[in-house]
Amino acid sequence: MSASNTSGRRAVITGAGSGLGRASAIRLAGDGFAVACVDVRAEAAAQTAGEITDAGGQACWVGCDISDEQSVEAGVDDILRQLGGIDVVVNAAGIASAGHTLEVTLEEWRRLLDVNLTGTFLMARATLPALLESRGAMINVASIAALRGWRYMAAYAATKGGIVALSRSLAVEYGGRGVRVNVVCPGGIATPLVAALTPVRDAAPELMRRSPALLDPPVAQPEEIAGTISYLAGPEARFVTGSVVVIDGGAMA
Repeated sequence: MSASNTSGRRAVITGAGSGLGRASAIRLAGDGFAVACVDVRAEAAAQTAGEITDAGGQACWVGCDISDEQSVEAGVDDILRQLGGIDVVVNAAGIASAGHTLEVTLEEWRRLLDVNLTGTFLMARATLPALLESRGAMINVASIAALRGWRYMAAYAATKGGIVALSRSLAVEYGGRGVRVNVVCPGGIATPLVAALTPVRDAAPELMRRSPALLDPPVAQPEEIAGTISYLAGPEARFVTGSVVVIDGGAMA
């Protein structure tokens, strides 16, 4: 996408301190967006924003805990003061854990829900008034774990399935008012989040072999997923809403 198509538009990206959020912020800045980098780690958000401005782009940063209602409201207010409005929201922040479901504590279940699903909801609710004003777009990041049973990640999969349902419902509710909402479901991505997952003890080999990607290498780079987010954020995707875009190397084929 050429920068001329998006020049003057403003994007908010959560989880912008690393991984897919960082790649999406850099990509949208390269497309011509003024970008607000949001992360619970303020220093990481600031670093991504600094990389963008050093490269000649426009960026600001906000430290924000998306699982906390007051933090989200304050963060979005800060973004609106800095950018003057919002045209695109990318909810890329998320956490993950793997393990036998019998060993998942209620605390861990709630932690995953609070960040992945509640965090996406809180950001969506806080930014929708600005998106309604700009007739903008929201892109939420889920996972192929939302679309089929996934080994040793039942809690994580439940949060991502909720994101798919939330996104479709928002698309239906606000499509007639000019806001597009789509969801991206990647397979494996080479990110710090994935690298940090603890191997599952006594994992069944037949489950670990289930649904491998068909392509080599079997994982995507964050920049490849960010390319799809760039498309969904831009004018070429005018007729795309309520869609679930799977990018998994053929794992679900």
